Amino acid sequence: MAAEVWQTLNVCLYHAAYVRVYADTGAMRLAGSKRTHVATQPLSQAERDMLQEDAIVFRAHFAGVLWQLRHLVELLGKAYKHCEEEGIVTAEQRAKLVKALANDPIAEDIRVYRNLSHEFSGVVITIHDATDAFIAHVFPPLDAKAPEQRAPLDEEEIEKAVRERELNMKLEAYCNHLAGYCEGLFRIIDAKYKMTVIPRSHGFLVTVPHSYQGQLPELPQAICVKAVGSAQNAVSPVEPTNDILG
Repeated sequence: MAAEVWQTLNVCLYHAAYVRVYADTGAMRLAGSKRTHVATQPLSQAERDMLQEDAIVFRAHFAGVLWQLRHLVELLGKAYKHCEEEGIVTAEQRAKLVKALANDPIAEDIRVYRNLSHEFSGVVITIHDATDAFIAHVFPPLDAKAPEQRAPLDEEEIEKAVRERELNMKLEAYCNHLAGYCEGLFRIIDAKYKMTVIPRSHGFLVTVPHSYQGQLPELPQAICVKAVGSAQNAVSPVEPTNDILG
């Protein structure tokens, strides 16, 4: 069961790596822009298809990371129960985890955003300035209305949204936070067996998007996104040290 927690954490980080790279594309910068038609009109059909592919890959991984993060919350409870039955964790340690997850506002945020994706597409908001130039991708407020019902943001609201709900910042915080619970379990297992049982390093090769706007790597076929454990929020007596996403 601990191995399943580790696997699910890796899947979360894998999806988050793709979101980070594919958010930085012409396709996703144009999402919701008034100049989309003007910008894509000169392109060939093949080039427009490539933009569409980038947008699809982004949305698939964005939906995936929300689902897997929520699954990780649920899986942690099952893993602690299983480990208690095997004598790896104590009843007190399990109770501490259950209480922490039940009262955790971040776990609730993840659940709400995952469910929002069922209500309407485009949970991610793409913000543009007055000239329709790209500013940032952000999460909507937790009580968000459907896109067509949202009022335009003024400058102060844009600054607040970027500061508090910027896409990659939020996903990184979510991954790091839940990784802390995973790290708490992993350290308990390591201590029991007096060795490092669960690996802590994660790295993913992300295919380069057609409309990538970032700096291309030396080998242009893929971008390496490195995630290095452990965590901020370990539920164990050991004090955690570093973040999991760099």
